[in-house]
Amino acid sequence: MSTYFKAAVLTKINSPLEIVELNFPKLKSGQILVQNRYSGICRSQLMEVNGQRGEDKWLPHLLGHEGFGIVREIGPDVKKVSIGQNVVISWIKGLGINAVNPIFTTKDRKIINSGPATTFSEYSVVSENRIFRAPDNFPEEFLPQFGCALLTGGGMVLSNLVRQDLSKKQTGLILGFGGVGTAAALTLKSFQNFKIIIIEESMARKKLAKKLGFTNVFGSLADYQANNKDKFFDYCFESAGTVRSIQEGFQSIKNEGVLIFASHPKNGELISIDPYELIMGKMIKGTWGGNFPPDSAMIEISDRLKSLKISLDSLIGPSFALESVNQGLSYLQDAEPGKPLIDFGDNN
Repeated sequence: MSTYFKAAVLTKINSPLEIVELNFPKLKSGQILVQNRYSGICRSQLMEVNGQRGEDKWLPHLLGHEGFGIVREIGPDVKKVSIGQNVVISWIKGLGINAVNPIFTTKDRKIINSGPATTFSEYSVVSENRIFRAPDNFPEEFLPQFGCALLTGGGMVLSNLVRQDLSKKQTGLILGFGGVGTAAALTLKSFQNFKIIIIEESMARKKLAKKLGFTNVFGSLADYQANNKDKFFDYCFESAGTVRSIQEGFQSIKNEGVLIFASHPKNGELISIDPYELIMGKMIKGTWGGNFPPDSAMIEISDRLKSLKISLDSLIGPSFALESVNQGLSYLQDAEPGKPLIDFGDNN
């Protein structure tokens, strides 16, 4: 193994990521070295690059928070995984040691900051509580989605439905059919007693929804309401990413209905809702990574996806080499369907 590995680094807001070579650090308690095979490219990283997450105090730093790889080395006290195991890396905190964040240096000894789970690099040093055994019988290219979109979208459904009486037919609205919205829709479909309505502006993503077997797919909430008598929903799962979509979602639920949103709009933007609707019994909840224990969610969601017996190939977007990571970010910016990936190939 080489002394150095390549990584994409954010050095300046609103600037392309730079490819640099970093030293391998000595692992500390609770840290795990993973050789990455694939990393997902998520809208959160796009927002970081564009400066939409507020002040960035950690420049320069690594990016990426969902990936699939192989454990190559474990630090002191690690018990959750072993060398040679296939694993999913996630930003969502699960069981295990909450290790200190690794700090890397370049060949010329410049310090590069990192978080407990970053994946835009050939190798990652990951905190034990951000790593999970990879589910079996899924395409390798699909596995990074378990690190973010599936845990968030699937988790926001599970955390609100698993303890509910689901004997009667109910309606569920999905606002936004990106990675999180798709995960929420598929998990909701596995409950089998929901009429699911999907709202998505992108024509390509609407086609994807229909390909996955969803029949009630509309370009806007107004389009749906103009053609249906049932205008209000028991649940709305929102992931379209805007203040407007959160507000529309809240307005679309029945009295005693529930809106669960995963969006984090631009820093400083605020939602506006009518307090009277809260008095009438409506509920609104934000979700942080799905709010369902990720070690359990990984198993539950994978089992539910398998039960649907559908092809997941259409959910996998194009692959980009690490050196082309900025092209992958542009693909995501254009709201194309499928999760774009960084493919690290065999980086030994």
